[in-house]
Amino acid sequence: MRIKGHQAELSYGSGQINPTRAIHPGLVYDIDESSYLEFLCQEGYNSTSIGLLIGGNDKTKKEYRCVDRKRGLGSDGLNYPSMHKQVSDTETKVSEVFYRTVRNVGYGESIYVARVWAPKGFRVEVVPKAMKFAKPGEKMNFKVSVDGVWVETMRGIISASVEWDDSRGHLVRSPILLFQSGNDDS
Repeated sequence: MRIKGHQAELSYGSGQINPTRAIHPGLVYDIDESSYLEFLCQEGYNSTSIGLLIGGNDKTKKEYRCVDRKRGLGSDGLNYPSMHKQVSDTETKVSEVFYRTVRNVGYGESIYVARVWAPKGFRVEVVPKAMKFAKPGEKMNFKVSVDGVWVETMRGIISASVEWDDSRGHLVRSPILLFQSGNDDS
C-alpha cells in the first residue's frame, strides 16, 4: 500500500514486521550514544538536562558540555533512517540538507539505486543517486537536499521519502517530514 499526500508520513502506523526481510535488511544506519548526545545539543538541550540523561543525579553530577562537542552535519545532525526538521511558521521557502551513512549488511557486492517521492512544489535530490558496495560491512555516505515553497493547503506539514532499492529484494525506505512550528490544526 502506498499512501501519498503532503501528510503521508503521518497517515499510517509502523505496520507488520516481515521477519524474513528483518533478518536481511540490506542496509543499516549505524548510530552510537555520542551521536544522540550531539543531536540533543543541536536541539538546544542544556548540559544539566543531558547530564541527567546520561546517568547523573543531584549527588553524582555527570557533566556533558555541548560546546566541547562537534556539531552534527546537516539539518538534523543525526544518522537515522528518518529525516525531520521543524521550521518556523513564518518561513515560506524551505531548503534543508540531511547527511546519512549506511552500512551494507547484505551478501557481498550490491548496487542500490535511489528513488524519491516529493509533493508538488518540492524537490528532493539524493547524491549519489546510486551506491555500489563491493563487500559486506562497507559504508557509504549520501546527501538528501529538500527544497520548495510552502503552500497554504499543506497545513504546515510536508512528507517526502527516499527509497534505496537493490533489485534483489532489499528496499530501504527513509521518510522525510518537515513541519512548521506554531501550527494548530485543531
